[in-house]
Amino acid sequence: MIVEFLGNSGAGKSTLVSALIRLWRDDGVTVMSVTDAIHHYMRQTVVGRAVCSLAPDAWQGPILWRVFARTVARWHTAAFIAGHRELARYVWASQRRRPIPRRHRRLILRLFFNMAGQHHFFQAHRRPGEVIVFDEGFVHRAVHLFVSPAEQPDPGRIVAYLERIPRPDLLVLVQAPPDVCLARISARGLQVRLRGLDAEATARFVAHAGQVVDVAARYLVADGVEVVAVENIGDIETSVARLRRFLSNHPLSRNEPGCEF
Repeated sequence: MIVEFLGNSGAGKSTLVSALIRLWRDDGVTVMSVTDAIHHYMRQTVVGRAVCSLAPDAWQGPILWRVFARTVARWHTAAFIAGHRELARYVWASQRRRPIPRRHRRLILRLFFNMAGQHHFFQAHRRPGEVIVFDEGFVHRAVHLFVSPAEQPDPGRIVAYLERIPRPDLLVLVQAPPDVCLARISARGLQVRLRGLDAEATARFVAHAGQVVDVAARYLVADGVEVVAVENIGDIETSVARLRRFLSNHPLSRNEPGCEF
């Protein structure tokens, strides 16, 4: 099962990713973050077994990550592109002549195709009943691909992208008002693409990101993807409680027969 998170910058995706993993593990579900999954599945490969037999425990994780990033991930990224040529072309084309620095366009493309390679790797190794959680999977990449202070989001382009991506089995939509998102962004420090922007430009970025999130969520709901919306405005424990109520009714938490995903 592939779970993805979607939300504005500062909405609190990372916090709720950790909460979802903890809650599902408490229910006995095999659920992993992207980093956990890379380590887990790499240990099942020939190279991974060799690393685990030769390297001290403290070195195994860093070594497995380097091996994955420098060799395995590149092969799986190439395999993903070969199997999703239309999506890959659309993503490349979407970044041409955007009114953002070239280094940001390169970063966006690099992060997208790194994530695509990870997704392909997981699909090749994942077993029934195992859950992998992306805090920024294909759906959330729409924010990276189409948001800047200078660009008014185009719903048609966003939908055209979403039509081409692999569907998640579950999408967690994290919701928070723009002013709350801006306050959290200011408190934690600006991400790479927001550094150097003044307050007005940062506010436009957040407003545009909110529009992309809304378009993506509406499209996926209409397309039949299971979407759970979690408000994350004040006390994080209240948001976690909302997430817990949803998960407690999910077939995986109830260990229903035939729940394989």
